[in-house]
Amino acid sequence: MAKILALIAAAFVAGWYLNDLQHDRLELSITRAANTAAEKGRTISEGIASDSSRQLEDKLEALRQQGDKYQPVIHTEIIKPVFTNVCATDEYVRLFNESSDAAERALSGKSAD
Repeated sequence: MAKILALIAAAFVAGWYLNDLQHDRLELSITRAANTAAEKGRTISEGIASDSSRQLEDKLEALRQQGDKYQPVIHTEIIKPVFTNVCATDEYVRLFNESSDAAERALSGKSAD
């Protein structure tokens, strides 16, 4: 009788131990899957941020290069101004309008044509 009880107790302990191993294995696989998904998400976010910053830098560089060609006196205008006074020469108006057009193209990402 003692042998049977010892055998039953050993079977119970072995079952308990195997159950713990199975739960640990399941928890480990869930943790690994979560870590893999988090790593993929981080990689994708970094790629998007990198592309976005590269595009912004390209646009800013285009604006900087465009700004060197023209007079740096005028910084911003809401709408293309209509020059009614003779205080601005035709050459100045042409350069100003070209500068505005180039800035709009650089910010919108459109080509010259």
